Amino acid sequence: RSLRLNFTASSNNIIRNYLEDTPEGVQRLDKGRGIWDGLWDFGDPNRHYQTLNVTYKLPFSYLPFLSFIDANYSYTGDFSWQRGSDVLSEVTHESGALLGLVNTIQNNNTKSLNGSISTDRLYRILGLTRKNTAQRRRAQQNLQGSTDDKKPKKKRKALASVLDLITLLKRVQFFYSESNGKVLPGYLPSVGLVGTLQPTPGFTFGSQADVRFEAAKQGWLTDFPNFNQPFTQVHNSQLNITGQLDFGKGLLIDLNAERNYSENGTENFRVENQEYIPLNTNQFGNFGISTLLIKTAFQRSKGEANPYFDDFRRNRLIVAQRLADQHQSSSAEVDQEGYPVGFGKSQQDVIIPAFLAAYSGTNATKISLDPIQKVPLPNWNLKYTGLMNIKSLKKIFNRFSLTHAYRSSYTINQFQTNLDFDPDFHDQKDGDGNFVSEKLYGNLNLVEQFNPLIRIDLELKNSFKFLAELKTDRALSLSLDNNLLTESSGEEYIVGMGYRIKELPLRTTIGGRKRTLKGDLNIKADLSYRNNITVLRNLEIDNNQVTAGQTLWSIKVSADYALSRNLTSQFFYDHNFSKFAISTAFPQTSIRSGITIRYNFGN
Repeated sequence: RSLRLNFTASSNNIIRNYLEDTPEGVQRLDKGRGIWDGLWDFGDPNRHYQTLNVTYKLPFSYLPFLSFIDANYSYTGDFSWQRGSDVLSEVTHESGALLGLVNTIQNNNTKSLNGSISTDRLYRILGLTRKNTAQRRRAQQNLQGSTDDKKPKKKRKALASVLDLITLLKRVQFFYSESNGKVLPGYLPSVGLVGTLQPTPGFTFGSQADVRFEAAKQGWLTDFPNFNQPFTQVHNSQLNITGQLDFGKGLLIDLNAERNYSENGTENFRVENQEYIPLNTNQFGNFGISTLLIKTAFQRSKGEANPYFDDFRRNRLIVAQRLADQHQSSSAEVDQEGYPVGFGKSQQDVIIPAFLAAYSGTNATKISLDPIQKVPLPNWNLKYTGLMNIKSLKKIFNRFSLTHAYRSSYTINQFQTNLDFDPDFHDQKDGDGNFVSEKLYGNLNLVEQFNPLIRIDLELKNSFKFLAELKTDRALSLSLDNNLLTESSGEEYIVGMGYRIKELPLRTTIGGRKRTLKGDLNIKADLSYRNNITVLRNLEIDNNQVTAGQTLWSIKVSADYALSRNLTSQFFYDHNFSKFAISTAFPQTSIRSGITIRYNFGN
């Protein structure tokens, strides 16, 4: 009952039974053929597509020690066969070889695991509940008697505190998805009336096992010398984990961790003597993961100087020495600046870990040397409404909440295979005397946001509202093409107030007679100040330049009045003033003001 299977296949054929061959070898319309002639001619396959879908509810509920997990697994396997072009089949090589009809096969599979963990059930299985603690306390009292009661009481309190700390996690959900696919052109065999199991049964149901070499061995791939359609394969994966910490008394923290990875590969090939020979293999992809930069979040730049950029520069030597110790072809020689030969200060394998260590606050001797990190780190969103539990405050406020949120990410926009890298030649160096890297990384980004760092939102019993908010953000973009770091940072302060006057009477002569309308007048006023700056830092020379930035003041005032259930009027005033950090940009001021009348034709 937990397993579902679905298989679908479809074929498209080209039927030419209305044509006949002339003695000259040219096809023409056969005017003598009747409507029922060739009724059972199924023609030539043109396209074939099939898909298998499997969904399965994993049987954790039948296993008592794993019953706290609820998970579903799904698998989708696709296969398609595409007929080659009849026109291109006539292409000939200078040697006289004919291309012939070459087809394309491709497959894809998608695997996903979606589930949740019932922490309450898990705690019951592990005995981490207050009820179990009370039972153990009574048993302990019976053994020790009443003469030694103070010490067990302290232990019980300590145990209860530890128990509360362990059981803070109340909700966990997880999702993992993976997609893989291959496209193999130059495939010679056709498909039957109901499909095919070639090149392998697994391939036709989405398996990613390599079939190139076996297909060539079986003579299923074209050996045309000038065939240049590439073999391609793709891989994408996504992981997302969410959880919630419930501290009680109005304090909740939502946690989120995510990781995304994609990689595509292409290669040309040729077939000689039924042997597959790969040519120009190239892989490229993108990467993103949630991370933590909070250790370096609060010490900001002083003008154009930044202490973490100085750490970045110093970290390069530490990382270079670690890489030299691991490299099998490295020697004890150093260059003029003390860097091991082959791992200079501009070598990308040196720069990337040094950059991540400096801006994440990690020791350069412990930072991972692999740019593709495996484990995502959690970000969070905190909300506290516990002050409303205080009776004295509850008499004053209708609402009083504190909010804090943190989000940080590390992304690689693009990486690709270094075509100059030779895995059999570890001593190979580039023009700068550095070892050739296996992969090339173009651009690395670290983004951090406190959105907000702190937000206070309250409403008094007299309908007065107050809002105060502080936001900060920074973005670091490192280009490995020219070793330039673009650093953007900003902070924003927001103060807002509002007041609602209930059933305010308003006299009017709408419709030719005097009337008194009663509606709520809602007044809002927000003042915000934002300051952001962008600095371009050169890793090779001391040349830090402010390239952009501005200070922005904004005042927004609005008042809306409900003339009736369907008719609302609003007055608004928006005043914005900005001053730029560079001298080539002029200050700007903009003012918007007006009245809006809105009528709702609904009920």
